[in-house]
Amino acid sequence: MILSNGGIQSLSVFAMLALVFAFSSASAEIKLNDNLSVSGFLDMSSVTTVGDETEVGLSFDQFEMDFHLNYGSVIGRVDIDSTDADQGIKLEQGFATYMFSKDTLPGVSITAGRFLSSFGFEAAEPTGLYQYSFSEGIPYPGYQNGVALNVSPIKEAGLYVAFLSSVWDVNETDATTPGVEAQLSLTPIEQITAKVGYAFDAMEDYTQSELNAWVSFAQGPLTLAGEIDLLGNWGADGNNGMHFLGMANVSLADIISAPVGVTVRFSGISLDNSATSTEFTFSPSYSATDNWLLLAEFKQRLDVEETIIAVESLFTF
Repeated sequence: MILSNGGIQSLSVFAMLALVFAFSSASAEIKLNDNLSVSGFLDMSSVTTVGDETEVGLSFDQFEMDFHLNYGSVIGRVDIDSTDADQGIKLEQGFATYMFSKDTLPGVSITAGRFLSSFGFEAAEPTGLYQYSFSEGIPYPGYQNGVALNVSPIKEAGLYVAFLSSVWDVNETDATTPGVEAQLSLTPIEQITAKVGYAFDAMEDYTQSELNAWVSFAQGPLTLAGEIDLLGNWGADGNNGMHFLGMANVSLADIISAPVGVTVRFSGISLDNSATSTEFTFSPSYSATDNWLLLAEFKQRLDVEETIIAVESLFTF
């Protein structure tokens, strides 16, 4: 394999940062200077699928390096991601956010670039998930190109609006028919978070839409969450549907004096042109260190005779 000068330079940068990691203490974020810090993770898993046939896989799933920029009223972030050895390293997201001063527009900020959708209780990255897999038929938008306005004058409420080249297609650059995403966030008390959002995107001859609403309750070792998505023209004109999930996570650290947690989840999706698909998940986890999480997942597909067993190793820096 022959590397271009750009490829050699990229490898040199990553090699230099690897040395920084090797001699840095464990932390959630590595500070390189007053304006730049780095974080990221390495994710590996083994997945066994038991159905008509049994399949066993072992793979290095993802490496990600996130650059956090801080210049006072302007902050930025660039995420470099590698999920497939054949695709190499790619830009996952990159954006800049301007935060107005408290004297001008308190709690108001504008973001421009490629950034993650605001929708969904489940996180886009394994570092934010309570289990290994995503919920059944998860419909959230992913990374998007556009401009977003965030208004949070008080900590109990916030409004988010984004104008995008496309809600669901990060590769779309034609903004003549932009998509729109809007969300209202409420935190009436410290233990409860509720969010409701609506997004629509013009396709060739119809408009696809999603109404997303979820609420979570967190108190001590217990976290509960419920979510529903109403889907309009999902992939085809007139094909409507619904996605749903319920989840509970409990930390057993105080009970057994070990950093162990357990998650249970029920989720599914129902569309007009297909049968309802549901699953049940049981997932125990163990924090070997502050940076290293070991997790297992046992998922039963309820609409088909299929059981999925996963073991994951997640290292964060």
